[in-house]
Amino acid sequence: MFGFPNLRFPGFEGEWEEKILSDLGTFSGGGTPSSSNEKFWNGNIPWISSSDLEEDNIFKINISRFITQDAIEKSSTKLCKAPSVLIVSRVGVGKVALSFNDVCTSQDFTNISELKCNQLYLAFQLSKVMKKAVNEVQGTSIKGISSSEIKSKKIYLPPTIEQEKISSFIEKIDKRIQTQKKIIEQFETLMKVSRENIFSQKLRFKDEQGYDFHNWEKFKLGEIGNFQTSSIDKLSRENENEVYLVNYMNVYRHEDINSTTIKLFQKVTAKEQQITSCNLKKGDILFTPSSETPDDIGHSVVISENLENAVFSYHLMRFRPKIEIDILYSHYFCNIPIVLSQLSKFATGSTRFTISVKSFSDVEVSLPSLPEQKTIGKFLSLIENKIEIEKQILEKLELQKKFLLANLFV
Repeated sequence: MFGFPNLRFPGFEGEWEEKILSDLGTFSGGGTPSSSNEKFWNGNIPWISSSDLEEDNIFKINISRFITQDAIEKSSTKLCKAPSVLIVSRVGVGKVALSFNDVCTSQDFTNISELKCNQLYLAFQLSKVMKKAVNEVQGTSIKGISSSEIKSKKIYLPPTIEQEKISSFIEKIDKRIQTQKKIIEQFETLMKVSRENIFSQKLRFKDEQGYDFHNWEKFKLGEIGNFQTSSIDKLSRENENEVYLVNYMNVYRHEDINSTTIKLFQKVTAKEQQITSCNLKKGDILFTPSSETPDDIGHSVVISENLENAVFSYHLMRFRPKIEIDILYSHYFCNIPIVLSQLSKFATGSTRFTISVKSFSDVEVSLPSLPEQKTIGKFLSLIENKIEIEKQILEKLELQKKFLLANLFV
C-alpha cells in the first residue's frame, strides 16, 4: 500500500512506501533499578524517566540521573544504543525524543535503535503518530499504549533523500521555536529582575533634567484608597437592570478588561443601588481576596477606562484610589513580593483562605512621585509588551510546525 503527502517539496514525485514500524529498527523497553541500592546510582550511564522529556520537543532530554553497568545487569533496564528514538508509552504517554547518546530508560518507554531510515524523519513522524494515538485513547480507561501496538503502527517512507529534506526543514523550524522560547525566557527574567530592583529601590530613574526623583513614601492601602465588596452574583432576577459581570476567573487570569472585552462577559441583573456601589471606573483595581492557599491571594487587574453597565462579583474586591496613581504603574505596584507576602500573612481560613477589607487596608506600600510612577510604568510596560510580541511570534511558529507535520507526512 502506498500514499502521498498533502504538501511536497519541488522535484520529488512518486508514491511513498508503507512500512510497519517494527521493520524499521530494534525495539527495547526499560526499567528502574532499585532506588534503595545507592551503588546503582553513582555511575556515568544516563538514565531517564518520562518527566525528563519535554512535550513537542524531540531534542530536549533533561538528563539528571546516572546508573552503573551493575544496575543494568541486575535490573530490567537496558542500554539503548545511539542514535535511538525514545517513545513514552505509559506515564506521560505520547512524548517522543531523539537521543544521540547511549541511554537507559524507565519502564514507561518503548525505544527503537539500529534505525533503518533517517533518524530525524522517524522521530518527527512518530511525534505526529503518537499524538494521534494519545488523542484516540483520551477519555477511555486506557492508561498507555502497549509496545505491540507501537510496533504495529504504519509508517509511510519516501526515498531517503526526501526523508532528509523533510527532516532538515522541520528541524530548522523546531530549532527556531526553541530559540524563540529562550528569547521569551530572557525577557521574562529581565522583567522579574527589573521589578525586584525597582520596587526594592535598588534601581532608580532620573527626571528629564537628569535629577533624582523625590524619595518614595510609605502608605497603607487604606490611606490612599477605599475598598469595596460586592453582593452581586451570577443570577438574573426580574425587575432588575441587566449588567456585565466581572468574575473571579477574569481577574485570576489577568484578563484585559475594557469596553470591548466586557461585552463578551456574562450578563446578570442587579439593583440600581448595587450598580452604583459596584461600578467600575478608570484607575480601579480589582483583587481576588480568597484562594485555596494563602500564597495565591491578591491577583489583580487594573481598569483602564470607565465602564458602562459593568460591575464586579461578590468573589472580588475593588480598590479605588483617592490619590492619582499612574495607570501603567498601578498594574505593578501591588503585584510584588513585599505586598503579596503581607496578603498571605493576613489571610485566614482552613480549606479556603480569605482576607478582609481591614487587612487589605492595612497592607503597606511604598509610592514614588507621580512623575517617577509614569517612568516606571512606561519602562515595565515596554518589557511586558515585548514579551507579548515574542509570544505571538512563538505561537505562529508552533502553528507553522503543526501544519508542516500534518501535511509533509502521510
